Amino acid sequence: MKREYILTPPYQVHLGHGDIAYVIAPIFLPFFALLASLSTRPAPVLEWHVAHCHEDICTVHLELFGAARGDVSKLSLVSNQKNGPLKLVASNVECDDHWSRHNSLNWMWQQAPNHIAVDVDIQWSSFVEGDERPHLEVVWEHVHQGERQAWTLGSVEFPSSNPGETRNPVGSRRGTAVSSTASDIQLNVSDAVPGSFVKWTEYIPEGCTCEVLESSGASLRKAENRQIFLWFEVKEGQLLAPIYRLTCSDPPATAAFDGELEFAFGTATKSSHIAEVEWVGTSPAQNENMELNQATDATSALSPVATHQRAETPGSLDVHFSVQLLANHRDLNASELTEALGYSDSFHIFRHDGWHKYLTEDFASYAEAREKRSTLWSTTSATDAFVTASLRGERISVQEALLMSNQSWIP
Repeated sequence: MKREYILTPPYQVHLGHGDIAYVIAPIFLPFFALLASLSTRPAPVLEWHVAHCHEDICTVHLELFGAARGDVSKLSLVSNQKNGPLKLVASNVECDDHWSRHNSLNWMWQQAPNHIAVDVDIQWSSFVEGDERPHLEVVWEHVHQGERQAWTLGSVEFPSSNPGETRNPVGSRRGTAVSSTASDIQLNVSDAVPGSFVKWTEYIPEGCTCEVLESSGASLRKAENRQIFLWFEVKEGQLLAPIYRLTCSDPPATAAFDGELEFAFGTATKSSHIAEVEWVGTSPAQNENMELNQATDATSALSPVATHQRAETPGSLDVHFSVQLLANHRDLNASELTEALGYSDSFHIFRHDGWHKYLTEDFASYAEAREKRSTLWSTTSATDAFVTASLRGERISVQEALLMSNQSWIP
């Protein structure tokens, strides 16, 4: 029977089968992390706490200590929510790759850091009192010396609503011209409740580019014509005043501005648009409120990384497998390749560092490519043919492709 141990926030540890849980004071965390890194136990230690939560939105802070080094490692947050998809937004994490599929977030490293920290904002469909609240499974996988292992480190559970003080934040924007085509824009959010979630989506005017100069403690996301500033848990007395430089083909003072300020705390949510600019040292044309003709995020205070409601094939992440037939330093035509190998099906050439590599058609799954390789071994002269993988047209290792597409290696 699986046992779970829950520590009082802000320190909570969930351990699974056969593990022992200890209440760890903050002063012992570095020592515990050191022991974990020196141990031969390959799975890292998971800690998490809920920063704030109400009916259908929670912000969770997760930390992993003592991740064992593998050739490739992957961290996944997987939802078992049955009553609709979750929307997941994660803070920036330094990694080699990051993607989402179905109700999950995934990070991958060639050399995983010993300590990993991430904030995740989760929103689910409307919650009815008495229903089972959704939860996330935290899964760690790695490949080492050709062997793949996976562990479920624990479950992140969302508590009941935490009522608290409600105070509506106020947003404003100030612009300062630095040249005829560039201006520094400062955003300011005042009256934000400590512990609340705040998001400012700044819509970049057409024909302009945005460079963030000061994040003011926000996590940054950029999507199409939007620059997004996220504060997952506002600290007491924290200044929310990011600055970005707007560069346009025409003077930025003549551009139409719009931003959306969103706020969540306890059971309260609020969304408002800010179009006005207070210009310093210039007399720009009057700005008008702009009715956006582009689709904005959901009416909640969250923007999803991705929410997929359709079934996805292994190749939907643009991960593909193929079989390499031959490599040389010159191009062969179809008849020459047939003469050399006895291979007459379609092929394409990948050129890299002077090598010309001849590959079969692409396959969505490793199993299909492996079957093709076995067929080539028995029907052609390409007895040293092997499976390769690519991501968006760039060669990657088969191990990386298997982890990214959640497929299993077949010996």
